[in-house]
Amino acid sequence: MDPREAASFIADNARDVTIVDEGVKKIAKVIAEAVKEEKLSLESFKQNEVLPLDKGLTTEELANWVFIVDAINFSFWTPDGLPKYSVKYNGKTRTGYLAMVSAVNRAIDEGKKIYDPKYYSKLTVGDLKKIFRSDTESEMPLFEERVKVMHEVGSKLVEKFDGSFANVLRKAEGSALKLVDIVASEFPCFRDLAAYDGKEVKIYKRVQILAADIWMLYRADGPGAFVDIDKLTIFADYRVPQAMVYFGALKYSDDLMDKLKKEMLFQNGDREEVEIRGCSMHAAELIVEETHKILKSWGLPVAGLNSIKVDYFLWDYRVTNAEQLNDTPYHRVRCIYY
Repeated sequence: MDPREAASFIADNARDVTIVDEGVKKIAKVIAEAVKEEKLSLESFKQNEVLPLDKGLTTEELANWVFIVDAINFSFWTPDGLPKYSVKYNGKTRTGYLAMVSAVNRAIDEGKKIYDPKYYSKLTVGDLKKIFRSDTESEMPLFEERVKVMHEVGSKLVEKFDGSFANVLRKAEGSALKLVDIVASEFPCFRDLAAYDGKEVKIYKRVQILAADIWMLYRADGPGAFVDIDKLTIFADYRVPQAMVYFGALKYSDDLMDKLKKEMLFQNGDREEVEIRGCSMHAAELIVEETHKILKSWGLPVAGLNSIKVDYFLWDYRVTNAEQLNDTPYHRVRCIYY
């Protein structure tokens, strides 16, 4: 099943996760207000803070930058009580994913072509430890797995696509869904699948966010002018569901909530984990529908409001209001898929 169909199937059969209509409407109202106040354009999201638009990179090099950043965009949560992976760059200290991206940009400033697969596919563990060095004693989780991923995707990009992700984009012919299928087929580390109730379901977090990030980087123009961008779902991780629970759009069973509060480490593919991710994906589709209704009732255009913008908004909300959401538990998994 493709991600949208899989999300609906999981939501219909979930036992420990429920989508709550009142919470869906609450998020939709907040997002509609943001659209009304012109705060939900592609320029408004935190990802823009770290795009390397000031480094003289060509269009193709920027595409390569997005590809490698999304290839290693996984597993940034920190056990409670331990220092977070942090990088201070351009006067601002960031943690998690934004810290990783800051480290990539820092490396470019230091003369390292970290966006070039011919370069990063040959870097040693020692090289990468220097590039991704932290300002705390914590390094990125799953560091060895990230090294492996960089070597694998870099080698494939060089061998089959002449070292340029732009050639993958050309093969996609302006279709986000075709790009998702190509990348998932050619690069196994993006193949985010699960089994649920006897069915194979595609969650596809990182490969969908790759398409979305290309769309955002180029402001839906040129290489990012995807005709079917609205068919992508959200990018099911652990932070967006946390925000949905905070707003009341998702509700967990007492048993699942107890496991989350005890910081149980789930395995990728566990039933509860698949339900959290699948239900968050379907909830976002309902949020989009409800937001459209609200905007139309206000006499406003839907303004290109899609699942991507819902995801970016909720992820940004969690980052901006981290302390406020501290008491809302999230599921913990160590894997390369998100």
